[in-house]
Amino acid sequence: MASSGRLWAFANYSRYIHPGAVRIAATSSNGGVDISAFKNTDGIVAIAALNTGTSADPITYSLSGTGTPNGATVTPYLTNSANDVAAQAATSVSGGSFSASIPARSLVTYAVGASGSGGGNTVTVTNPGSQTGTVGTAESVQIHATDSGTGQTLRYGATGLPAGLSVNSSTGLISGTPTAVATSTVTVTATDGTGASGLATFTWTISGGGGGGCKVAYATQSQWAGGFVAGVTITNTGSTAINGWTLKFTFPGDQRITNAWNGQATQTGEAVSITNESYNGTIAPGANTSLGFQGTWTSSDAVPTAFTLNGTACTT
Repeated sequence: MASSGRLWAFANYSRYIHPGAVRIAATSSNGGVDISAFKNTDGIVAIAALNTGTSADPITYSLSGTGTPNGATVTPYLTNSANDVAAQAATSVSGGSFSASIPARSLVTYAVGASGSGGGNTVTVTNPGSQTGTVGTAESVQIHATDSGTGQTLRYGATGLPAGLSVNSSTGLISGTPTAVATSTVTVTATDGTGASGLATFTWTISGGGGGGCKVAYATQSQWAGGFVAGVTITNTGSTAINGWTLKFTFPGDQRITNAWNGQATQTGEAVSITNESYNGTIAPGANTSLGFQGTWTSSDAVPTAFTLNGTACTT
């Protein structure tokens, strides 16, 4: 009965979590309490906390980054062996959080209002625009934000940063040295003491590092009617290491790669792009790395003759 009761309680999420709601990251340091949270399109935040333990647990819920103002009303709804989604005494948000106790073996859903006495502050984050960088080269981008309220201290956060970068929560400075080739969608947030927040989203493209030149040797290792195996060797002819690479070329025939090794291959039409694996992204000056792939062809298995590495043309 307890199990079916819990399932019925979760089905009642629809009372508080509506179409278009966005799931909010929620964690608990208490292994006996499971928490999930959503922000509805009307600004109301719904937090579901399930206490599977045998004793009540007092918990403080931080609403940082949700835009919930101080003074917002928090109404708990209790479900357990003695209650079916019963409204409990309301509390309010203070200092960007609220505290409540979850009874043993109970589900409590908190409906957190979108308005309060926080002054209706508006936090605006200036979008820094699309960013680019290079693996192995230090990056530094300052995030700027303003608050309509006076005397507020902003705290900063960021998700989706390229590997190797981090944000200073006090100053909003993003810094570090990128470690991998990637294009990332970054969201930065700024939150004041009332819980009001703003955000901005932009892309950050990290390309491979290293200067100088490159040489590519392409060889058809075996061929049969409708199929082939090819090997490619990339040599760093420059004076500095290549840290992360993307090899691009276009098949002159109608080949299609079916699987690859020592590289991650994608193909659009005849255009091919192959990026390094985690273990072979660095090519020292004078050194080389090899990769290969198997594919199919119908009318032509002609060998490609032009290659670029990280956007730089290579010799063959």
